[in-house]
Amino acid sequence: VMQFSSVGWRVGGSPGIASYQAAKFAIDGFSRALRAETAPFGVKVVVVEPSGFRTDWAGASMRVHEIPAEYASTVGAMNSRVRQSESGPAGDPARAAEILVAVARRRDIPEHLPLGVNAAEGSIALDRRLLEADLTWRDVSRSADSTEPYPVEFPPDSVN
Repeated sequence: VMQFSSVGWRVGGSPGIASYQAAKFAIDGFSRALRAETAPFGVKVVVVEPSGFRTDWAGASMRVHEIPAEYASTVGAMNSRVRQSESGPAGDPARAAEILVAVARRRDIPEHLPLGVNAAEGSIALDRRLLEADLTWRDVSRSADSTEPYPVEFPPDSVN
């Protein structure tokens, strides 16, 4: 099963498209459960997470109403960014299609497949930050169980 999401769910937090990113996040959650439920039957699930591709996503198919001045730096900035280049995003839909067909023919497929430079680099950077935070807070997290030492020392506050 090949589910289509967006790198936005993983590295999201983009002002102006919160509902879009939340829907993409839901695809991942559903796909994780589907993967667990269908694995005993040999069903595999991959979540495709593209970054910007030369499609009509931010073109005529996206209607944007007037943006109030208070939101110019958030929602307005997103609106401008996705429409900033006439050549469009770097992602080539034909290449992506070839990659996805090749992935579908494989026995071993990834659980997540970021597509495009922004998707690949953004998800790797986020995964590293999350792992670092998990390791930093591990003792605190573990201390919530009654069988673990408690209380534990919290990590030092950052200087920022």
